[in-house]
Amino acid sequence: MAIIKNGKIHGRIGNYVYRVLNGQEIIQSYPRTVKPRKGTIVESKRFGKASTQSSRVFRLLKFFSLSLQEGSLYCSMVSFFRGNFFSKTEINKDPAYDDWNVVPGFERMVINSKVQISDILLENPKVTIAGDNSTISIAEFKADPSKKSLMSDMSYLGFAFALIHYDFDDEYAEVIHYFESERFNISKGFEEQNFEIPLLAGKTPIENGMLLLAFGLRLYVTPEGYGYLNNKSFNPCAILGVWYKR
Repeated sequence: MAIIKNGKIHGRIGNYVYRVLNGQEIIQSYPRTVKPRKGTIVESKRFGKASTQSSRVFRLLKFFSLSLQEGSLYCSMVSFFRGNFFSKTEINKDPAYDDWNVVPGFERMVINSKVQISDILLENPKVTIAGDNSTISIAEFKADPSKKSLMSDMSYLGFAFALIHYDFDDEYAEVIHYFESERFNISKGFEEQNFEIPLLAGKTPIENGMLLLAFGLRLYVTPEGYGYLNNKSFNPCAILGVWYKR
């Protein structure tokens, strides 16, 4: 429907649109509604599912990383999940994933690029997921004099990890195991740490889906109380692995 305002026509009449631009009346063809192609619809659905998965997992990673994650993390998650789980070559068709197996390329999902875990611990923890259990091994940590300037404001260090499960049927993500260590005096370090975690959601065994393990260091001034010293420039935190079982 069109209207007349100040002697000029505004709006649609039939297949034409009347409007005023810089004081002149302009008539344009009304844009046609283009029916999306079948391929476009399929791709949109795949992207939507990848976005859903990313948003569910991202909110948990954001909380775990103290809201100090890279600005590009969410976009890289969408790309990773879409390419592996919602594409023509999705891995749920690969018999290699009849058991828990590592999904390649998870390193592109960067939580923090400025300071790596290995910059302080010298190496990343080792993680294995097989059968009904996961194991995490953290090597002995000793203060490295060459790292003194890197940790000049810190006296105590701890670590935390979160094992996240994503259920593709329910489109639901949850932390099935969270651990935060005591605070260790940086000058004294700590002994090798080993953990064995059953793959359970509550009391229910996890038989399929995706598992993601995030690991981060927590940095302090005192042995108790006060907040973390972690910030966006110094937040050693990373995804150590993504596993899938179809």
